[in-house]
Amino acid sequence: MSETTPFAGKLPIVDDAIPEREWIHSVSVTGPYGITAAVKDFGEVLDWQEHRRELTRGYYRLVHPPQVRLFKRRLEAAYPGYTAVLFGSGPLAQKEWCELCSIEGHTLHTQSHSELPKTLEEVDCHLLHLTLDSLTAGAALVRDPELAEELHERNRRRGGSLSARTVTAMLGEEAMGEGTAELERECAATLCEMEHADHCLFYASGMGAVTAVLDLVLRSECPRMLVLGNVYRDTHLLLEEQAWAGREVKTDFLDTHDLRGLQQRIGHPEVAGVLVETITNPLIEIPDLPEIARICAEAGKPLLVDSTMAGPLNATPLDLGATLVIHSTSKYLSGSNTHGGGIVLTNQSEWAEQLDIRQQRELNRLSPLEFPALREGLSTYPERLERFNRNGEALAALLRSHPAVETVYHGNQGRPEWLKGLASVVSCECKNPSLDKVGRFFDAPLPGVFNAPSLGSNQTLFCPYVLLAYYDKSDAYLKECNLSKTLFRFAAGCEEDFALVLKGISDALDGLL
Repeated sequence: MSETTPFAGKLPIVDDAIPEREWIHSVSVTGPYGITAAVKDFGEVLDWQEHRRELTRGYYRLVHPPQVRLFKRRLEAAYPGYTAVLFGSGPLAQKEWCELCSIEGHTLHTQSHSELPKTLEEVDCHLLHLTLDSLTAGAALVRDPELAEELHERNRRRGGSLSARTVTAMLGEEAMGEGTAELERECAATLCEMEHADHCLFYASGMGAVTAVLDLVLRSECPRMLVLGNVYRDTHLLLEEQAWAGREVKTDFLDTHDLRGLQQRIGHPEVAGVLVETITNPLIEIPDLPEIARICAEAGKPLLVDSTMAGPLNATPLDLGATLVIHSTSKYLSGSNTHGGGIVLTNQSEWAEQLDIRQQRELNRLSPLEFPALREGLSTYPERLERFNRNGEALAALLRSHPAVETVYHGNQGRPEWLKGLASVVSCECKNPSLDKVGRFFDAPLPGVFNAPSLGSNQTLFCPYVLLAYYDKSDAYLKECNLSKTLFRFAAGCEEDFALVLKGISDALDGLL
């Protein structure tokens, strides 16, 4: 049953005041729907990593935006004794809850509701399937707080995010124009043209797209994935640490250029496919995509390419033989930091049909209200990409020439002909690296630079990426991944005048000498 009026009058009002000492009051990089946020100093980074304080804002998939956090608190006030875990749809909430119970061997009493119930029976979990016109939201009201936390952690990594715009509209707190099916088709056509694709499916986040692809490709009879090079941390986590329902997923992590190792393993009957990034994160290595595609084709295995770090127009992996291409549309394609989403593109109808069937069943899709911001980003993307490429090269040149820098990571083996540009992420290690130096640089004045995670932002961002993403990992573990917690990662913006940003970075590096 679809609601036609907002839910605001059906939920109690709660006090949203947040004590300063208990929270880190991070600042949105771009307005009320900003998908990432900056913190004040390095001490706040460590406070968050040590769980001493929580962030009021952060990267939207990992830290609830204020609108979503308030919706969660209002649900919990309406249904005391339950912890609310939020999803992009009711069917997605049901899928993730059932899979978690299956993995942990729980048989729990669950009830489902197509609207906000007035009262709840005392059972283990209530699943809310909420709709308002074309908008969807899902919630699992879980009796056991520890199980709720497991479900929340699972969802934040797997990318089933609830859009802040959807929440605002559902609560009737802001008059908002709604995205239309025509607007979705327009965005899909633009993206297909850029990527030379025939099919495009939209998800709530880049990790939502990654999870949907892996969920389809990995099966009980072939649960092994081959990965070449560093991949985004949460992709790594999905494959290495998080349990999957109905299969025991195994992953072989190979060096970016280990084609011999790939050839030796790909024929194994357990292998489901090969996953690679067009440009690896954060070391900016470039795998030999044409050769990897050839090896996959000979073995009859799908090649999955996350091309977020390169962006469309810089590379077209489908032309090189990729089966499925994934992007986080939150990054270069949007640029504004006001849109969260992900896409999967392919030229193969059978893969598109299978993804579409699952997407329709789970309503695992991008909120209609996210399309206007995406369309706006797409309209300027080609010209912005030129500046991203140019500013990335300028930043790499500065870092290579600075006496405080030991190693720069920015396509050090050269750029192949099929890759038109390296985009704008540049990483480096300082001479005599230490966390003290990371902190001193972080706290230095950096005009035009936000100390915030993410990439592909029109404004330049800096973060100690490995420290943030792998904080709980040992130095020995990181050494195997060729990573270090002292690594600096810059994501140059597309500023037309980049000189101020370069000078600020140079001055901050001078302070490390």
